[in-house]
Amino acid sequence: MSPAVGPAPGRLAALLGLGRGRLVPLLLLALAGLTLFHIERTPLAELQAGQFDRYQRLAPRERHDEPVIVVGIDSQSLVDYGQWPWPRDIIARLLARIGEGRPLAVGIDAVFAERDQTAPARIARRLPADQAALLAGLPDPDKQLARALAATPTVLATVGLSRELPGARLPIHPLPLFRHDPALEPRLPQYPSALSSLDLLQQAAAGEGLINATPGRLSDHADRGVVRRVPTVALLGQRPLLSLPLEMVRQALGGGEVEAEGDAYGMRAIRIGDYRLPTQANGEVFLHYGRSTANYYLSARDLLNGDLSPDIFADRFVIVALLGTGLQDRVITPLGDNLPGVDVHVQVIESLLDQHALRRPAWLPTLELATLLIAGLLLIGSVPILRPRLAGLTFVLLAGAIVGAGYLAFLAGNWLFDGASIALLLAPPFIALLANTLIAADLRRRAAERDLQRSREEAARIAGELGAARSIQMGMLPDPAKVLQGDPRIDAAAILEPALAVGGDYYDCFRIDARRLCLAVADVSGKGLPASLFMAIAKALSGVLMRRHGELGKAAGDIEIELSRENPSSLFVTAFIAVLDLDSGEMEYICAGHDAPLLLRAGEIQRIDTSTVAGPPLCALGDYPYETGRIALQPGDTLCLFTDGVSEASDGNALFGSERLGDLLRQLPPGDVDLLCCALRDAVRRFEAGLPAADDLTLLVARWQGRPAN
Repeated sequence: MSPAVGPAPGRLAALLGLGRGRLVPLLLLALAGLTLFHIERTPLAELQAGQFDRYQRLAPRERHDEPVIVVGIDSQSLVDYGQWPWPRDIIARLLARIGEGRPLAVGIDAVFAERDQTAPARIARRLPADQAALLAGLPDPDKQLARALAATPTVLATVGLSRELPGARLPIHPLPLFRHDPALEPRLPQYPSALSSLDLLQQAAAGEGLINATPGRLSDHADRGVVRRVPTVALLGQRPLLSLPLEMVRQALGGGEVEAEGDAYGMRAIRIGDYRLPTQANGEVFLHYGRSTANYYLSARDLLNGDLSPDIFADRFVIVALLGTGLQDRVITPLGDNLPGVDVHVQVIESLLDQHALRRPAWLPTLELATLLIAGLLLIGSVPILRPRLAGLTFVLLAGAIVGAGYLAFLAGNWLFDGASIALLLAPPFIALLANTLIAADLRRRAAERDLQRSREEAARIAGELGAARSIQMGMLPDPAKVLQGDPRIDAAAILEPALAVGGDYYDCFRIDARRLCLAVADVSGKGLPASLFMAIAKALSGVLMRRHGELGKAAGDIEIELSRENPSSLFVTAFIAVLDLDSGEMEYICAGHDAPLLLRAGEIQRIDTSTVAGPPLCALGDYPYETGRIALQPGDTLCLFTDGVSEASDGNALFGSERLGDLLRQLPPGDVDLLCCALRDAVRRFEAGLPAADDLTLLVARWQGRPAN
């Protein structure tokens, strides 16, 4: 007979790869693909932007020369020539000085939308007729500025407006020749109105350029002030206008035509003369930043005072911008530089001259999605049949290869391939696959353990062994009353109650010398035997090192190092350790990830301040340099050290909390510290209302009486 054939549904599930827990990973992979497809609407957009920034920090654009000079109206210029806005005749003088050097083009990163308030005609309106007549022969500063603009290839700034505003006016120098596919226009930034300079100044200037970013797309090119993408061309009143830096290059080339290259996906590049700059689909350029320098920044003051020769501007582009404090706009680049906004214009001009920009065409996200799906299907097919360790190695290598491909693509061709997001989105399907594998293995292991151990693990033996361990553990803890017997300067008492038979909490109270006393509470991560064994090691080690060094900071550092030396289970210890001078009341302490103790002083509760010295738990880092804090106790002060078995005790609805502990400590009548310690413990147990303790409970209460009078 032929072998039996399984039922049709089972064969179908196997065919679809739904066996071995693959259905949930497939659904997670589909969700990951949907997330990547709409990544700009998810928190992963910041991860993607940050990854692209890391590419740039790894390999910034090389800046071979400095074709652009920025003449800044800086703070020193304002000191010498007055606050902004300056009279237009001063700006005319500045432009005339620049023009003497015969620059390629001059851009002015400012808008002169209103008449000069220092113009004689405007001042005359506010004067009597006889006095106004004295101003009639003075020159008009706006006309002086217009003459200076006409003498040099100059580009004025224009600000696009999303709605009509008083004083708004469209530029009069749109692109005369703009070759493009009309189908691209809906993708370009559009402004129904604009804020431009006076007609007199517009007519004198050679051109005008846009200086604002694309409306409604801030998240695409800026993240918390990080400018990554800037527009190249926009439509103002349905007429095309280049950005300020690109219009400067166009004027330097003689004012020729501009071509927008595009396809069904949108724009691919913009061409000005023989220069071509790759763009995004909406006409933005993804800037590849170079390292910033101060070499190309000059002060307008030095130029106006004659301290600089105009020859420096020969065959260069010049941008006049506001750099004074409170006047300039600041931007953050992907390289982490905090720069004046005018530096973006400089980078755009350099990028066009180098014909160089970052490339993320419209098809690249589709390639990323395909990479995610192929890699995810490889994991879904291979992980269930691999051992967990080998499956983990497979995922690490695959994710590393994808992330590495992103870096290689950037270094090889300035492609912005988002490997980091793909690797992150592969994690949930892999975790689900690995969890299924581990659960199945764990179920098999548990079944084998139950069969093997059922006849050998007797409850009485286990209880006896745990009872012996508990006795040994509790016997290691000191009795504060015996340690401090006969010492009138301090009283102390302590309680430790493990949540299980044995626990990971401990306290300590011992003399370092006749004057100094060490007080400590600590909590080992985890519960049961592993925690109790680690607790014994930690207590013994800390006691030895504290007695050996006597210096708290050094001892804490050595405890951290020694506990981390052999710690295969990666356990850690939260601890508060203090050294109290019994004569003066001065207390030095460290806090390693532990709750701050409470201090009862004159009927008021305060928490010991650990904010400036708080460090991670012991063994968390291995060699953390713990800092020490200090506090001066006053006679009668009561110190309460505790673990989270107190603060996190639960009644099923709420936690006991340190505030409740403080209120109770303040309300209880002062008296014997043993009774006070027991009263606090009993209050916690009453609060738990019979529920089993979630963690070990440890309390250490000490009252410093002060140094007795001789």
